[in-house]
Amino acid sequence: MKTYIVALLAALLWQPAQASESAAPLSAQESELVENQLEKRTAKQLSAAQQQAVAVVDALLSAYNDKDIDTFISYFAEDISFYMFPDKLMFSGKEQLIARYGAMFKNLQCVKSTPIKRIVHGKYVIDQELSESCSQDPEVVDKRGEVVASYEINNAKVTKVLFFRGK
Repeated sequence: MKTYIVALLAALLWQPAQASESAAPLSAQESELVENQLEKRTAKQLSAAQQQAVAVVDALLSAYNDKDIDTFISYFAEDISFYMFPDKLMFSGKEQLIARYGAMFKNLQCVKSTPIKRIVHGKYVIDQELSESCSQDPEVVDKRGEVVASYEINNAKVTKVLFFRGK
């Protein structure tokens, strides 16, 4: 099976730009195998520190979406700082993080942030995220927007968040 996957990947990677008309399209199973192998290859290219940074951001986004303030704040350093690009300090420290996000979690019926695109570079994870919230009915999203967030991770904790907002 492994040899088959490698051969399939090799055929796809070295296939001429304009395939001949006689080439059969990939089956759904073959396409899935290729996609899985490419994902594994990409994941292997990340260093251990980068994989840890991604895991931290994924876990904090999961806690955010669950409105679990205790788990959410556990992924941040005590001296966390939140900035709005380029260098406007929004707030710093876990107490202010708890005050701000705790109130939001209590007051909103739903919050959800979903990464659309991600860049991992050294100790930074940069996400383009779709952010949604529900103020009255948890089934009705009444606020939706995109934001770019840069997370700096040191020692498995987020030490700095920089938001970029579009207009």
